[in-house]
Amino acid sequence: MSMLIDWKSREIFSSLRVPEDSMVILRLDGWRFSDLALSLGLDKPYDRRFAETMVRATSKLFELGMPINLAYTFSDEISLLLNPPLPWRGRVEKMNSVIPSLVSSFISNELRRNDIAFDSRVVFITGASDAIDYLSWRQEEAWRNHINSYALYALEKEGITGKKADEMLRGMKSHEKHELVFKKLGINLAETPAWQRRGILIRWEEFEKKGFDPIEGKEVIVKRRKIVQDWEPPIFSSEEGRRYLIKALGINEKKF
Repeated sequence: MSMLIDWKSREIFSSLRVPEDSMVILRLDGWRFSDLALSLGLDKPYDRRFAETMVRATSKLFELGMPINLAYTFSDEISLLLNPPLPWRGRVEKMNSVIPSLVSSFISNELRRNDIAFDSRVVFITGASDAIDYLSWRQEEAWRNHINSYALYALEKEGITGKKADEMLRGMKSHEKHELVFKKLGINLAETPAWQRRGILIRWEEFEKKGFDPIEGKEVIVKRRKIVQDWEPPIFSSEEGRRYLIKALGINEKKF
């Protein structure tokens, strides 16, 4: 006679939670996207169609009613700023599984692939100031990624690929990579499309429209909101960029 086992008790899961009233960032990263880009034949060093796919997938999370204040994406990375109350009562395991799964599903459907996956991690922040610092940090990474992508592309055009190209770039400083790209491709990296250099920000924007109040029997002005895609965001670490993010976060600048 087989022993009766309480299988429920053998389930292993994390009960780790972030306080529900916290503001957190969920950063998603694509799994093996360099291989995916190769198999899909994406344009190098950047593919506008793929960037649009990433933006649409991110926008769908807004449409699903996730408590997202804003999102920032570049390459195969997405950062989501989640407002309290957090979903799933702040359960880290849930946020790190359901949301990346949704994004993977959206992008798989668009690209008609079944091998697309994202992982994620929760970044705890203490308020809007941390959010601005974090976004500035990720935008700096987008710029570094931009330089390296173009430099790698320049070497590939010369027939240098793989380990050899990586080794050559590893020892180069940023200005040397700039010179390499200009010399071999005739491209000034400061003049490439803004979304390649600075990433893309997706946010809510309030607007007013005319409505009708049936009780009062008159036209009224009502506030609504829409999803906005900023393909030319400012440099977040600049004064202009800081003001832009404060507004995007819905914060009164005088109280910040």
